[in-house]
Amino acid sequence: MRWQAGRQRLLELVLMLAPQLYGKLSALRGSIGSPALPPPGRPRVLLVDHDFPEPDRDAGSRAIACFAGLLRDAGMEVVFWAASTQASMAGRQLLQQQGVVALSRQDTGSLQRWLQQEGLHFCASVLSRPLIAAMYLPVVRGKVPGPVIYYGHDIHHQRLLAMGAMSAMDLATRWELYLMRVIERRHWRLADVVLYPSSEEAAWVNRHLAVSGRAENAQMFPLWTVDASATPRSSDPSGRSGLLFVGSASHRPNIDGLDWFLHEVFPLLKQEGNVPILTIVGSGMERYQIPVDAADRVRVLGRVDDADLVRCYAQARVVVAPLRFGGGVKGKVLEAIDMGVPCVLTAVAAQGLDGIELALPVVDDPIDYARSLEHLLADDQTWSKASVDALEFLALRYDHDMHVRRLREFIL
Repeated sequence: MRWQAGRQRLLELVLMLAPQLYGKLSALRGSIGSPALPPPGRPRVLLVDHDFPEPDRDAGSRAIACFAGLLRDAGMEVVFWAASTQASMAGRQLLQQQGVVALSRQDTGSLQRWLQQEGLHFCASVLSRPLIAAMYLPVVRGKVPGPVIYYGHDIHHQRLLAMGAMSAMDLATRWELYLMRVIERRHWRLADVVLYPSSEEAAWVNRHLAVSGRAENAQMFPLWTVDASATPRSSDPSGRSGLLFVGSASHRPNIDGLDWFLHEVFPLLKQEGNVPILTIVGSGMERYQIPVDAADRVRVLGRVDDADLVRCYAQARVVVAPLRFGGGVKGKVLEAIDMGVPCVLTAVAAQGLDGIELALPVVDDPIDYARSLEHLLADDQTWSKASVDALEFLALRYDHDMHVRRLREFIL
């Protein structure tokens, strides 16, 4: 374990101080393992991430799968390259079903060496996540013509700062904060276009670039989109019951928010005599420790597939998003809205969703949070209005066709 931790720290030092060195070293290992791609029949875009996406694994997977679909719908031929040598077979199959070419480092060997023969066939590149972009942004910059797009799911060092404001940071977290600050700011300088799901984060990036005398290049781009022309989901509360929390246990804000909800808010619902069942869904959540006094009112499902998740939303009366720190737009909130289920938010959970407070409750005080839940649990009219207003909010800002057009403008 110490050896693995030491290797990780060495890699992080290389990525922070000499990122070009990583591409050169990786090019020395292995050979090109895949045949050349056929000449592109339409604009070809390279999308680089750590693994093929599994949407039921985490919000990042869901977001990058949506991004690949948007590129495809924008008329691009999408080649998704995963840095993992043990890439997800389920994720590969998902991409292939969407018409995306799915390749991993196991297929091609070093990305740098593979792009020596394939790079000129691409018209643009997209990199996702800070460490992966640190590894491969210098590589694609030198091998792929056209714009380089950095798609950050949130500003990691800002999220870590927010977490540190609530509790003391250990040495590992302080190192992660410093590392992320260095490499994220470098991405902003080197990429042609920087995309974040929150307009607040895009503005933060542009202010940082302006102070250093650089051109502003950041824009808001959603985690995922909806078909605004489709028939809205039912806003009928009949037959629904209980509360739903969705989130991965590997994401620290989820655990912190769930702890706060179960210890500070849930007991208040009990005191009012209204004791709804809370269902918890998310990868790794089956290991979450439920407080003893809440165990009889909490059901932990853990990781579920998309069909089961849809059923959970169809049965739930209200979704809870009790986050106390984090960055960017929260995928769980967009998902709940898209499913037509009202959600009670904290201010952090509502980040990047300007105006959502006109449709859904945004409260930080435990008493107010419990009261908002009670209104939605008990009053059908309040529930239906919140559902309809939130769906209208989503359709106005997250229309699929609008963001397809934006992607074409970035690339062509």
